[in-house]
Amino acid sequence: MNQSTNTLPNISVLHLSPPPEPEKASDWYTSPIAGVPFLLRNILSLQRAGINDLIVYIDSSHEETEKLASAIKEDSRVTARINWVASSGQLNGTLQNRESQVLLFNGSALHDKKETRSLLQTFTQQETALPLSKGQLETLIEKVQRNDEKELIEFQEHTPSFKFIPGSATARIQEQKDFSIQHERLLAGSGQNHDSPITRLLSRPFSKKMTRVFLNTPITPNQITFFSFAMGLGSAFCFAGGTYAMNVLAGLLLLFSTWVDGADGEIARLKFMESELGGKLDIICDNIVHFFVFGAIGWGVSKATGDETYLYLGALAAFASLASFILLGAIILKKNTGATTPAADSEPSMAEKLANRDFIHFLMVMTLIDQVQIFILIAAIGATVFSIYMVYLRLTQGSK
Repeated sequence: MNQSTNTLPNISVLHLSPPPEPEKASDWYTSPIAGVPFLLRNILSLQRAGINDLIVYIDSSHEETEKLASAIKEDSRVTARINWVASSGQLNGTLQNRESQVLLFNGSALHDKKETRSLLQTFTQQETALPLSKGQLETLIEKVQRNDEKELIEFQEHTPSFKFIPGSATARIQEQKDFSIQHERLLAGSGQNHDSPITRLLSRPFSKKMTRVFLNTPITPNQITFFSFAMGLGSAFCFAGGTYAMNVLAGLLLLFSTWVDGADGEIARLKFMESELGGKLDIICDNIVHFFVFGAIGWGVSKATGDETYLYLGALAAFASLASFILLGAIILKKNTGATTPAADSEPSMAEKLANRDFIHFLMVMTLIDQVQIFILIAAIGATVFSIYMVYLRLTQGSK
């Protein structure tokens, strides 16, 4: 049972190099990028990658260091223990007091949490016989002071206990214009990996414009979700009118609510405001809107044509979509809490892709050509088939 290991704990250092003249470090590293200050964005990314103990080293005046420390301490999202070091001697002493591997992050680049998490796993698993010696630490401190990337990379090649993470060349911030470049880069990558082609082509370009509007405001992702929810219910109210003008207005409201709905997730990811509650709230609000929209379309078409068949079709679509939500929601919400097993992940992920809002673009077209009755027929059939599939999925998963 006794397993020996030579693996040492690791200590992470975020090195903030001096900003270009005449910028002050406190202004430079608190400049916002996609709504979050530069330094805070890196600290939160490293924290979410699994780093809970971080040394922030900046060779600067005590006043400048205190300004940066105060700005970070005021943010409730920071839960990692931060050790602020303002001189090379202090850094040397701090590292000598800990027998560990050393990861040095270049603070002049934005670090991605996924890449950092992967790197941490690899670095932690490698076996290292000894921590950095006193001589190696002194050499390392000298190279850090010179801030020579080539020297640091060469040093790590001969020092298994040290790893330098310079950051991606596309994520470097070396002059003022780079803040805008990184802002646009992050905004462009704020979509979801499982977005459908229709979402990427027809929704994300507009939701990103909404994100630009909300990004530098105090509005929270959950508030944006409720705004989208209200527009969705307004759309259902308009569909119940049954006239061409009301249907077109309803379609536009629903389409606009979809764009806003995409912005809440983008804001949450960009500003490190994701939460389990927010994810559940988004799913619940979307499906409540679908229920009322389908029912309202059936009501409106029935009233306009005098044919009660559409009332039943609307009810079928509404209740089939509700049944799908109950079944699918149990899978998605359970997955979000980490309660599902890895083996079952592939099926729910496919179900998540099927349960998107692409149908809203088709509905918009149907309203413009005044063929909403065709939409509700297709929706009733499609929602019923999908609910049957979800029952099958639930039964097969339950038998595993």
